Amino acid sequence: MSMKPGWPELAVVLVEPKLDLNVGAVARAMKNFGLGRLLLVSPGCDHLSDHARALSCGADDLLESAEVFSDLDRALADFKLVVGTTARLGKYCKPVYTPAQTAAKIGELGIAVPVAIMFGREDFGLGREQRRHSHILSSIPVNPEFSSLNLAQSVLLYGYELSQLKSGNRVTESNDSGKTGGDLATHAELQGMYAHMRSTLEAVDFLNKSNPDHLLEYLRRLFGRAAMSSREIRIMRGIMSLIDNPRKPTV
Repeated sequence: MSMKPGWPELAVVLVEPKLDLNVGAVARAMKNFGLGRLLLVSPGCDHLSDHARALSCGADDLLESAEVFSDLDRALADFKLVVGTTARLGKYCKPVYTPAQTAAKIGELGIAVPVAIMFGREDFGLGREQRRHSHILSSIPVNPEFSSLNLAQSVLLYGYELSQLKSGNRVTESNDSGKTGGDLATHAELQGMYAHMRSTLEAVDFLNKSNPDHLLEYLRRLFGRAAMSSREIRIMRGIMSLIDNPRKPTV
């Protein structure tokens, strides 16, 4: 029995995967739970190799339809929620959601909303710059004395949690309210706001010049959790534009 993709707009994004075997195993894990969209960013391997096909165990179609990008900005531009997976739990990585909590958030948005779940390189995970592309962060709670998980195992866990959502806990159509998916800002819109914010705050000397990213990390986490709409992005940028170019008072 074949499983139709239960989340047609949800993508598994592998950033700089090193081994074709792992990409093949990820495709197999995705097909186990009806996840049909695979994105590869700057892959260091041939995802169509014989080894990849062998490990996919019949999920060759996912390998053949995989979308390959040279950079994250282009890969993530149209997604309205980007989940970054990480094993790092430092001060810049909070709050962190479990796979079950992450699945619940995705379910609230609905199956028609483009969502990306991003996984980093096998030996290092997502670097700090890559994590900054995330709207929210997610981590798998494992034995702290042995926290190493295979890439495909990680994908499998998220696929399982998504499959456990009851039909009543996931929206089947996008909603135009702005908070449940229909009018959520895209990743590209958020990145544009963050760049504008950095420029404005630097111009008014609000950021610590020796470490400007310290505050910006917290602001990214804040606005990422807020699930901003495109209109809210425009409002924020309008406020920053007034700070950039204050209107002269009329006499």
